Amino acid sequence: MRVKQTISFYLTFRYILALGLLSILSLGSYFILKENIKDQKDSAAIVNISGRQRMLSQRIALSSLRLLNAKDFPEKKTHAGELKEAISLMEDSHNSLIKGAVEMNSFRRLSSSMKRIYFLPPLELDKKARRYLEEAKALILSLDGTMTIDNPHLHYILEASRLELLRALDEAVQQYQRESEKRIVSFEALQFLVLGVSLLVIIASGLFIFRPMASRIVEETLKLENQSLGLAKSNEQLKKEISERWELEERLRAAITINETLLKTIPFGIDIVDEEGNILYQNEKMERFLGPSALGKKCYLLYKDDKKQCVNCPLKSEIKFGQTKEIEVDAAMGGKIFLITHTGMFYQGKKAALEMFEDITDYKKTQEKLALSERLAGIGRMAGAIAHEFRNQLGVIRNSAYFLKMKLENKDEKIKRHLEILDEQVVETEAIIGNILTFSKTKHPEFQRINLKDLLLKSASKLKIPEGIKLSLDAAADDLMVNADPLQMGGIFVNLILNALQAMEEKGSLLIKVEKINSYVTIIFTDTGAGIKEEDQKKLFEPFFSTKARGIGLGLATAKLIIEAHQGSIAVKSDYGKGTS
Repeated sequence: MRVKQTISFYLTFRYILALGLLSILSLGSYFILKENIKDQKDSAAIVNISGRQRMLSQRIALSSLRLLNAKDFPEKKTHAGELKEAISLMEDSHNSLIKGAVEMNSFRRLSSSMKRIYFLPPLELDKKARRYLEEAKALILSLDGTMTIDNPHLHYILEASRLELLRALDEAVQQYQRESEKRIVSFEALQFLVLGVSLLVIIASGLFIFRPMASRIVEETLKLENQSLGLAKSNEQLKKEISERWELEERLRAAITINETLLKTIPFGIDIVDEEGNILYQNEKMERFLGPSALGKKCYLLYKDDKKQCVNCPLKSEIKFGQTKEIEVDAAMGGKIFLITHTGMFYQGKKAALEMFEDITDYKKTQEKLALSERLAGIGRMAGAIAHEFRNQLGVIRNSAYFLKMKLENKDEKIKRHLEILDEQVVETEAIIGNILTFSKTKHPEFQRINLKDLLLKSASKLKIPEGIKLSLDAAADDLMVNADPLQMGGIFVNLILNALQAMEEKGSLLIKVEKINSYVTIIFTDTGAGIKEEDQKKLFEPFFSTKARGIGLGLATAKLIIEAHQGSIAVKSDYGKGTS
């Protein structure tokens, strides 16, 4: 094992060393190429500047001749400006070649050969160039006088540009070109050297690094092939186990999908609570009731906004696993009635209960209506029988009173007054009996096409409206035609208007508002009377319940029966002390 580690370390070291040498050579090639490009740029710039020196010297000579031949002062001034510009450019170029200038793209120092050309005989290019420039500047200064071809400054310029200066400038350009070519040759030799060394490193790496590494790879491959044969059997066993586990997971996923689908589609709210009543889970329907923030909160705080558990809550007594208990909770979650089925279970490692909420509000209301209908039917039958018997007895009393009035016609006025009171009571009692018979024998409506606005006005006209009460009808809808029994509905309207008038005691206002909403018509009677106590509002439509001292409580009960027979509904809303609608 130790020998293998030593060999591995040795091969790794050589591999890293070879890579390092190749990296260094690659970087060297890059920098050689970079330096070569830079040198080529500098050489091209220097050759360009030196060539421009020759052109500028000829331009100065040409501008001097033009200055000589100028006919007037403005023309002389123009050629003098051209001469100044050429002098300035040549002077800058000359300084750049000697000293180097960034703006002229010249960075190289002068070689020994170039120094001989610029500063040593026989060429002395620097001296001649500066003399040439000085003579050109002096020529410009002599513009005020008469200029002839014999002008010494002009004479020097023309001679120098034709002979000595031109030859020196040409020699400088040629020397710059020779030096550039020499540097190119030296860079090419250096590139070949780098290429050769790189090839040697690559060959050495192949012989001493990659060939032993290849042998080692072959050896390790044979070992891996032997090991793979042993692993093949293990893989087969693993495949079998994975296949079995995959089938189990598929079944589990299917079961989870079914459970999730059931929880989403079941028409009941479902949640899970622990023994303390904390909500641990809720399905989507339950979340719509309680909101997404219900998790972790006490169930009874959300169901009924109560600080105590519900009466007979199964959580109070330990509910066993799989055991089922049911309780009814009313006035829960918006005033509804729920049948809650509790089933004992374990959830997240602790005892809990699955609660299934079934909304039985409509079922309870239907039961109550059925029971009320049966009770009302019994009361109606009994009331009809009693009213019939009372009517017979009242007939005897009325006849007796009539006989006594005839016999005692000229007797004491006090006796006559009591007989009149007796007669009035008989009439009032007969009216009460008439209401009882109407309630007990309410018949099926005879529907007709009627106008509600006209029926309301007709009903109001049957009553005497006190002067202190303002009656208003708001019926702005265009179409108020409905199918109804005009006699039954007219009686209801008279009864409701009369109740409102009696509640206001001859002072106030009564607003009757009619609105059409889709296929229904709503009629709202709003008075400013004394209002109805909250505890009495729930009993208003029960037979024989009345808030009046002399009422028998059949008016609203009869109205409810008739309106429900018209597929409608009636409700009351009252603010005690302010009024009723």
